[in-house]
Amino acid sequence: MRIFVPAAIAALLSSGCRGPETSIHVTETRELTYHDQYYPGDLKDRPPLDWRRLPGTQFRVLNYVAGENEEVEIVLGETSGGVLENANRWLGQFGVSPATSLSTFETTPFLEGDALVVEASGTYRPGMGRGEQENYALIGVILDRGQSQVTLKMTGPAQQVEAQRDAFFKYMASFEKVDEHFIPAENQKKDEDFDE
Repeated sequence: MRIFVPAAIAALLSSGCRGPETSIHVTETRELTYHDQYYPGDLKDRPPLDWRRLPGTQFRVLNYVAGENEEVEIVLGETSGGVLENANRWLGQFGVSPATSLSTFETTPFLEGDALVVEASGTYRPGMGRGEQENYALIGVILDRGQSQVTLKMTGPAQQVEAQRDAFFKYMASFEKVDEHFIPAENQKKDEDFDE
């Protein structure tokens, strides 16, 4: 009789561990939107696979790290204050004299506009409580949008930034502005497919 009591208690306890059976009943559906896939700043991007995404912040819409020991930072932001002023702020972080004209800089296509290309190297003084860094470099672009500017900036140890140069410009070219917020069904053809 003693053998059956522990076995009966074990059976009773194990049967109480199961949760109640549940089922889900779908009563309505909706079209998926791009907000179902979060696109910060309404921008769709395709970063290199070896970049690691970090959470965005108030000033960093998109935020990545890359390179050896993840010392290279790639940041997309939106700011105000003017294109030349922002370019000179970045140059100032490297102790470079301010530019007097936008014609000092090259431009490159970015988000359906011409963005200013800013490059600097040397001792980096980022401010905001962060100490200075020797032998650092910056590659960045600034796109004027009237009341604001979109910035894409890469900073880090100079050799690592140079190693990421091609990846940075390919990444920059990957951006798409998300205007339509509906994801077409796989079997649904786009309007242009029906043009005759």
